[in-house]
Amino acid sequence: MSEPLQAGAAAQQALAQNARFLERCSRLAGVGAWEWEAETGQLTLSDSACELLGLPPGRVPALAALLQRFGPDGAAMLGAALQRAEADGQGWDVELPCDAGARGRRVMRVVGGLDDDGAGRRVGVVMLDVTEPAGVRAELERTLERLDLATHAGGVGVWGLDLQEARRGELAWDDAMWQLHGEVPRGQPMGLRRWRGRLHPQDRRAATRAVVAALRPGGAPLEGEWRVRWPDGSLRVLRASGRVLRDAAGRPLRLSGVCWDVSEARRLRQQLEEQHELLAVTLQSIADAVLTTDAAGRVTWLNPVAQRLTGWSAAEACGQPASRVFLAQSEDGGGPLPDPVQRCLMTGRPTRLPAGAVLLGRDGGLRAVDDSVAPIRDAAGRVLGAVLVFRDVTQQRRQFDEIRWRASHDSLTGLVNRAEFEQRLARSFERARREGRQHVLLALDLDRFKLVNDHCGHAAGDEVLREIAQRLEAGVRGRDTVARLGGDEFAAILENCTLDEARRVAQKLCDAMDQYRYVHGEQRFRIGVSIGVAPLDGRWPDADAALREADACCMTAKEQGRNRVQVWARDDAALRAHQSEHRWVTRLQQALDEERFELDLQRVLPAQGPDDGRLRGELLLRLRERDGSRVLPGAFMPAAERFHLAPRLDRWVLRQAVALLRRGGEPQIASLSVNVSALTLQDAAFHQEARTLLLELGAQRAAALCLEITETAAITQLGEAARFIGQMRALGARVALDDFGAGAASYGHLKALPVDLLKIDGQFVRALMTDPLDQAAVRGFVDVARTLGLTTVAECVETPEVLLELVRLGVEQVQGFLLHRPQPVAELLGLAAVA
Repeated sequence: MSEPLQAGAAAQQALAQNARFLERCSRLAGVGAWEWEAETGQLTLSDSACELLGLPPGRVPALAALLQRFGPDGAAMLGAALQRAEADGQGWDVELPCDAGARGRRVMRVVGGLDDDGAGRRVGVVMLDVTEPAGVRAELERTLERLDLATHAGGVGVWGLDLQEARRGELAWDDAMWQLHGEVPRGQPMGLRRWRGRLHPQDRRAATRAVVAALRPGGAPLEGEWRVRWPDGSLRVLRASGRVLRDAAGRPLRLSGVCWDVSEARRLRQQLEEQHELLAVTLQSIADAVLTTDAAGRVTWLNPVAQRLTGWSAAEACGQPASRVFLAQSEDGGGPLPDPVQRCLMTGRPTRLPAGAVLLGRDGGLRAVDDSVAPIRDAAGRVLGAVLVFRDVTQQRRQFDEIRWRASHDSLTGLVNRAEFEQRLARSFERARREGRQHVLLALDLDRFKLVNDHCGHAAGDEVLREIAQRLEAGVRGRDTVARLGGDEFAAILENCTLDEARRVAQKLCDAMDQYRYVHGEQRFRIGVSIGVAPLDGRWPDADAALREADACCMTAKEQGRNRVQVWARDDAALRAHQSEHRWVTRLQQALDEERFELDLQRVLPAQGPDDGRLRGELLLRLRERDGSRVLPGAFMPAAERFHLAPRLDRWVLRQAVALLRRGGEPQIASLSVNVSALTLQDAAFHQEARTLLLELGAQRAAALCLEITETAAITQLGEAARFIGQMRALGARVALDDFGAGAASYGHLKALPVDLLKIDGQFVRALMTDPLDQAAVRGFVDVARTLGLTTVAECVETPEVLLELVRLGVEQVQGFLLHRPQPVAELLGLAAVA
C-alpha cells in the first residue's frame, strides 16, 4: 500500500476512534446531538440522541416526527427556532417535555444554533435529559411558593443579617418585615444600627445580647421578643427566631430568620395573667373552700380555706388523690362516702355529696359540709379536671337541726308535737293497712290540771306538764311515740301492739299518774289522766278516723269518772253517743255552706229608769235545720268548740253584727253584743278579720259593738285575751267579761283584762232572793265594778223580785226572760219599723 493511502487510512481510523469516544462521552453525560441541513432537509442523529428519544440506534425519523416527540406546543416552538437559526443565526436554550418512547415522559434541555463551516448551513442541536434536576427545581419552587404564602398569610417577615466583611451589618428585609415595623416597603436599605434605633429603649440591650450570643461559636439559636416603636408612636411586640450560617471553619457568614407580630397574643396573655391573678386572689379570699384536680382526680390546687378544713397544706396535697384529701363520711356513722370528684370525672356532669355528709379532717375532726363538684373542660369540651367547692356548715346544720327539732317537737315538754304526730300516725296507719300489722292509738287527757293553773299560775302548770311528759315517755317502749297535741292533751302510738297489751300499758300509765302529786308550797295537787285506747289498723278508712275513735274513748273515760282507761269496742253505747257529737261537725259545716244559721236578739235594758228607745241586746246564734226546725246553741256549740269550728261561727256572727250596725233607719242600735269563744281568742285569722271589719266600720259605729268573752275563756288564754281586748278597744269596740264569778280568782283577772262591762253569771242571779251568799257575791261584784268604773249587767232575770233586788244592790243593766224573750233579729227590726 502506498504511503498516501496508508496516511489516509490512519486518519480515518483516528477519526472513527474519536467519533466512538465522543459517542461514549455523550452517552455517559446523557447528551444527544442531531443536526438539520436546511437546504436539503437532511437530518442526522447521533446514537446517544436516538437513545434519549427512545429510538433504535441509526434510525433517523423525519424532522416533523422528531419534533412531535416534544408535543404540539414544543414542536411548534422548535420548528420556529430552527427557522430563525437558519435565517439569522439566532440560537435557543429551552427545557421541554419529551415523549421518550419506552423511557416514558422526560424533560429535555434543548440547545441549538447555526453551524456554518463553508460546507453548508446546518443547524446543530444538543439535548440533555434534565428530568431529575427539573423535578427537584420544580419541587423547590413549589416549596418556596408555599413558604412565601405561609409567611405572608401569617404575617411572618423574613430577614437576613450579612456577616461577611464586605457587607457586614447589612440587613435584608422582605416586604412583610417592613410592614411589621409600620412602614411601606420602598427598597430602602436597613442596617443593624438603624434597626436597633427602632427598638424600645428598654429592649435594646436584651436584643443586642441575643444577637451576640447567637454569633458565638456553639451559640444557641436566636430567640427573643422586643418592642418596636412604629413611626406613628405606637408600640408592637415582635418575636424573632434566627439561625447562623457558618463556613467550614465555623466562622459566621449570615444570620437569617423570621419575625412575626405577637402584640395581640402578649396582650391576651397579660390579660389572662391579670385575670388569673384576680381569680387567685379571689379564691384565696372567699369564704368557700376550693379544690381543683387534674383529669385523673389528683389535687392540683386548694385555697387557704380548703387547707384549713382538710388539714392539708397546698404543698402536701398537690398530687394526692382527691379522695385522700377530701374524705367525706356519712353523718350517721355509716362510713366513707363515694368520692364525688371521681363520680364527676366519670360522668362528666356536676355532682354533690348526699345530704348529711361530714368531712373527716386530717386532725380527726368532723365538720358538716355542703359541696358541689363540676368538671373543668377545654374549648373542645374535653374534661381536664374537676373543681370541688365546699363550705363548713356545721353551725348552720346544727341550727337547722334545732329548727327542725323545734318544728316537730313541743317546746315545753320536748315531746313530739301535733304536726309531727299526725305525720307519724299517717305512716303507721299506712304500714298497718299495707302489711296487715296492728298498732294501737292512745288519746290522753289530764284530769284536774286546770286547778294547778288557776291556783298556782301558768309557770306551775308548765312544770306539771314537763313532769307528766317525762312519766308518759318512761311508761311506754322506746320505739313508741308520745306527743303533746296541745294544752293538756296527749297521744301515743304503740307500734306492733295488741289491744290487750295496750290496755295494760294504758292502765300502768293511769296508775302512775294516780300516784303523782304536784306540791306547790303547802298545797298538794292530784293530777290524773283519762285514756282512750283504739286499734290502729285497716278497719278505719284513714288515720284521722282512728284518732277520732281514740279521742271518743278518752272523752268517755273522762265522763265516766276520770282517771280511767276506756278501750274501744264496736258496741259501746257511750262511744256511739260521743260519735254523734262527731256527726255535728258535718252538720255544722253544711249549715255554714248553705247559710242556714240565723240570729236572735235578747234585749238588755236599764235596771231602773226610762228606756231611751234605742236597741240594746245580745245576738244569739240559731241553726235552722232543713226541715225548718231551729236548734239552740247548747246542742251544737260543744261539738263546735271541740272540733274547732267555733271560730268560723264567731266570724259569721261578727260579720252579721257589723252589717246590722251599718244599716240606717229605726230603731237606732245602741249596743249589739256578740259572744267570742275560747278557741276564737287563739285564732289569728279572727283577730285580723275583726280588725279589718272595725276599721271599715269606723270608731263611731264600732262603739255600739260589744264583744263578750267568758271569764273561763279569758283566764285560759289570759295573755292572748288581754292583747285581743286591747286591740278591739283601740278600734272603738267595747268588751264585756261574761259569766263573771264562774271562775276562781275573778277579781284577780280584772287586773289583767281591761274590759268595759261585767256580766254577772246567772248562777248568782237565779237564787238571789233565797241565798244570802249569792246576795253577798253580787254586792261584791257591784262594788268592784264601781271601783273600776265598769258597767254591771245581770243575766237570767226571771222574776220581779229578783229585778227589784238587783236594783237595790246597784246593778245597772239587766237581761232575762222577765224582760224579753229572744226574737229573730229580722222580726224584731221589722216590728220596730212598723211601730
